[in-house]
Amino acid sequence: MLNHIYKIDPSASPEKAQQLAEIWGEVVSSIIKEMLDIANPQMEDLHINLREEMAHELAKLILFTSEKVASDRMNGRATNEIDQHVEREQCFSLEGKERISNTARNFASQIWLRKYNERWKPKTVTALRKGKNPNKKPITPKAVENNHFIPKSFIKRYWSESQFVYRNIKTPEGIEEKKETPFGSWGFRKNLYSDRLEAYFGLLEGDAVRPIQMMLDVEPLNRPQREALIGFIVIQRIRNPHFVESLKKFVAPLVASEVGADKAEDERYMRDVYETLYSQNEFYDKLARPIMYSRWVVVRSETPDFVLPDVCNIFGRHEGRQYVFMPLTPKDCLVVLPIEVKEPRIVPHYIKASGSMTQNISYILRCAAKSEFLSTTNASFSSVNEESNKIMQRIILSIAKITADE
Repeated sequence: MLNHIYKIDPSASPEKAQQLAEIWGEVVSSIIKEMLDIANPQMEDLHINLREEMAHELAKLILFTSEKVASDRMNGRATNEIDQHVEREQCFSLEGKERISNTARNFASQIWLRKYNERWKPKTVTALRKGKNPNKKPITPKAVENNHFIPKSFIKRYWSESQFVYRNIKTPEGIEEKKETPFGSWGFRKNLYSDRLEAYFGLLEGDAVRPIQMMLDVEPLNRPQREALIGFIVIQRIRNPHFVESLKKFVAPLVASEVGADKAEDERYMRDVYETLYSQNEFYDKLARPIMYSRWVVVRSETPDFVLPDVCNIFGRHEGRQYVFMPLTPKDCLVVLPIEVKEPRIVPHYIKASGSMTQNISYILRCAAKSEFLSTTNASFSSVNEESNKIMQRIILSIAKITADE
């Protein structure tokens, strides 16, 4: 409400603006409460997965109502022309209460109940039916030679330009010139996984498509959507060939001692050992749970300078807690801070990155890449003479401070 008042009257004194905001905020609360009192008895059971969407719709309605009340009550007047005592009396007089009730009835019938009947009730019926007769998605393996460890669909949707991507190859001397490459010709290895595991990855990728776009569009995620996105992030971490190779090196001595050195050198056998990881729920939970119950922040840059490293994302620890940097587009990077939350927000925090923060995040993503990363054709890279871990810590502390009071 304060924002709406200052938008109409930028010269309003803080004291007068606060007084009027309290009065008009009570008007808005009265309208919304009465609307819900009218509508709720006419609404049957609602599926729990609609909670976030309904909260988002209610927030939008409160925002709209606040703007309308402030505009109507000021009606060309400056705040210094409005007496707070007269204003309260007018807002809550018999005539004022009647306006509140009329608005609440209109909102109930034309907005809230209409949403229920046209969207939330049908979705509830469908969800309950699926709950009783769940359709399990079958895993249908197909023979695949090239295993994309970063999904082609993700690359095409967010990191390609006219069917091409721009590879930046790291060398000891620095970064070679960007190489234009067909989007399907990057981010894969031959015979990295079994066909069954490749098909399983395909299901996870499909489940994450909508949640990723919703996050970019600032739409609320319900719990299944949030879990699908977390699954995508975790799988991108552990399906990466650099992770696979490091894991194989770690377990090779154990395999050699248990079943023989020949098995430890057998590529197919070691691939099977790696794939047992996907039946280890405890291991998955160790990576996924901290993401679910940590503060999420989408960092948005004005320039397309974020990059997609060949490891896809960054996992690390700061002061004993896990953090994640997941670049989504050249202008959007999801940061999961090492800060615990009791209940996840229905939408993350969104912040606008300064030029220096954009370049710092771009730098740590480039450092994380093992040999290559994708960028836009006009991405700019600044050189940074500082250890990436120190930069990482500074970014985390800065984002934590910016979002602390939201």
